[in-house]
Amino acid sequence: MTKDEKTAYWRQQVDGFQASGLSVKNYCAQEGIAVATLHYWRKRFAEAVELQPMGTGTEGFLPVTLTTVRPSVPPVEIHLLSGRRLKLTAPMDAGWLQTLVRVLESPCG
Repeated sequence: MTKDEKTAYWRQQVDGFQASGLSVKNYCAQEGIAVATLHYWRKRFAEAVELQPMGTGTEGFLPVTLTTVRPSVPPVEIHLLSGRRLKLTAPMDAGWLQTLVRVLESPCG
């Protein structure tokens, strides 16, 4: 196996682990690979990302145009018991909003 093939194999394993939702131990047992080796390659790929120099050009960027969006509904402001205020400018899922309020009103929120 060439160096490039080996790197590609381990990139595939690291990506597979991250997508699996499994613990490192369980993923490695499933794939028949050593836990320490997967840790090594995860660290190596993470360091490679950190060490990449920032380009001076616009490689990898897409053009973005910012525009003012007029909401189709007037904003709603919710005053929480904690004194915090939420200003909603778009419709949102009631379940998500209920969870958000519960978290913000909890002692640690």
